[in-house]
Amino acid sequence: MSVVVKAIILSSRTVGEKDVLLELLSAERGRLSALAKGGRKSLRRFVNTLEPFSLIQAHLRGGKINLPPFLDKADLLNPFENLRLNPLAFTKTAYLGELTECFLKPGTGQNFFYFLQESLSVLNAGIDYWPLLKINFELFLLKTSGFSPHLGKFCLRCDQTLNKEVFFSFSEGGVVCGNCAFEEDVLLNLKILAFLNHISGLRPLRLRIIKPDAENLKKAEQLVESFVLQLLNREVNSLRVLKEMFNNKSLLAENGGSL
Repeated sequence: MSVVVKAIILSSRTVGEKDVLLELLSAERGRLSALAKGGRKSLRRFVNTLEPFSLIQAHLRGGKINLPPFLDKADLLNPFENLRLNPLAFTKTAYLGELTECFLKPGTGQNFFYFLQESLSVLNAGIDYWPLLKINFELFLLKTSGFSPHLGKFCLRCDQTLNKEVFFSFSEGGVVCGNCAFEEDVLLNLKILAFLNHISGLRPLRLRIIKPDAENLKKAEQLVESFVLQLLNREVNSLRVLKEMFNNKSLLAENGGSL
C-alpha cells in the first residue's frame, strides 16, 4: 500500500553502498523512518530532496513487517536552504532535530510537526531570537512528549499555594515551595517562572513580542536546558558543538556577534 505524507527530514544515514535511511517527522503519521533505495545515486528520483531539514512530500510504500517503508519519491516543498548556508544556523537546527528524535517515539508527534516547521522557518529567515526560540522549542517538545515540567501555582511536594519563595526541583520535575525545598533545589525568581509560563504557550513567530530581562533569560535558558539534559541522561552532540561555536569569537563576529 502506498501513502503520501508531508514530512520534515530530521536526519539521514547511508545504509550499504547506495541506500539512505531517513528519520522523518510527518503531519499525518508523526515520527517515522523511511528507506530510500538507491538514494545516494538516484538523481532522477531524489535530486536535492534528501537534505536534512528539508520539507518534502514523501511517497511511501509499505515495507516488510517491522521494517521501515520505502521512499519511492520525494517532492521538495521547502528546502530551507539558508539553514545549510550558515554553519551556526545549521547547528541550531541540528539541535532542534536531535531533540525531536530523542523525545518523540515512532508514531507520535503529529501535533508537533507544524511547530517544528514554524521553528525552521524562523531560523531560515534569520530572525535573531535564538535563546527565546530554544526555550520555546524545548518546552513545547517536553509538553508534546509528556515530560513537561510543573510550573503551576502549587508546590509539588505539599500541594500548598506557592508564595514568594519558589524553587525548582529537578527530582520532582517542577516547582516547590521554600518549606519543601531541598538543598539541591534551585531558587527560582518569580519573574522567571512567569516568563516560562508565558513563553511555553506561544508559537515561534510570536516570540518577537517578548523582551525579557537579559539575566532572567539566561537563567531560564540554563534551567530548561539542565532539565532536558537530566531527562535524556546523555550528551546532546549538537548542543556541545553549538556551545563550542558560541565560544568561538571569530565565528560569532561573522554572525553579528549573537547566537
